[in-house]
Amino acid sequence: MAMVTDRIEEAIRDVKYIVVLTPAFAHEDYARLLRGRVTKEQVVICIPGAFAALKMKKIFGEEECPVFVDANNLMYDVRLIEDGKVNITELDQIGIGFLPVDKEAELIDDLKEMFDIDQVFSDTLECGLALVNPALHSGPCILNAGPIESPHQNFYLYEHGLTPSAMKLDKKIDEERKAVAGALGYNVNPFRCFPNIRALEREGKDYTWEDLYRAIHGDIGLTPICGPNDIKSRYLTEDAPCGLVPWACIGKALGVDTTTIDSIVNLYSVFHERDWWQDGVSLSDLGLENMTAEEMKAYCRKGTLE
Repeated sequence: MAMVTDRIEEAIRDVKYIVVLTPAFAHEDYARLLRGRVTKEQVVICIPGAFAALKMKKIFGEEECPVFVDANNLMYDVRLIEDGKVNITELDQIGIGFLPVDKEAELIDDLKEMFDIDQVFSDTLECGLALVNPALHSGPCILNAGPIESPHQNFYLYEHGLTPSAMKLDKKIDEERKAVAGALGYNVNPFRCFPNIRALEREGKDYTWEDLYRAIHGDIGLTPICGPNDIKSRYLTEDAPCGLVPWACIGKALGVDTTTIDSIVNLYSVFHERDWWQDGVSLSDLGLENMTAEEMKAYCRKGTLE
């Protein structure tokens, strides 16, 4: 490393690419930290994105904005073993989106040297609707709240929690999310990161819950991962407010039913004794309130409706 610092001015001075690698619920804090300090020549990359570009653009307002790049997934599966030591079980490909979208041609070669990119989305709104984790974690977490909280066992989500019922629930969540994306003209599949799901996609076929069950139980990078062992884990407190809530809010604005997603957000709100509809990412947070589908897409191309 060239530098370790807690001074933001030092961290971003004379660099082109600024990578914000945090849970999605920290994006607003980083936006306020960067506002007024970055230039339009710099590039802020959020991994995972979770609509980070739109959230940051809203906070920046009329201030000079950098280029924003969002990713739909983390580029590795990893856990901390001890201080200064981690175990990386698997490296992952990511999909990315740009704001503004016309910066793709200028930046894509650099980004492909930095990350293993398998897809470039049409914009960061599509990227946010293609997030992997909220579609994958929510079914197993909601159905396994008891084991997750149990003090008598170490819970392994990908080994213990991905039951047939959980996969059926994930499939329904995904169908609702796809319907929201479809209302905007997008065709997204967050589970294409699994080879058998990708193969079905190439054949023009939809996957079944059985296909998803096989994909994850056959993923050697995921099944050894322990946790979560607390319902306040980011598997719930990130995925609900930063994924499920904005998916549902966009759906409601477009007249798309998201009954299953709504139910999970409602139950998580009970679990956490917190109203995630109030505290999660809203259309206002994304700068998309009172817009039609066409206006949302137009805004997400440039960061402005002008």
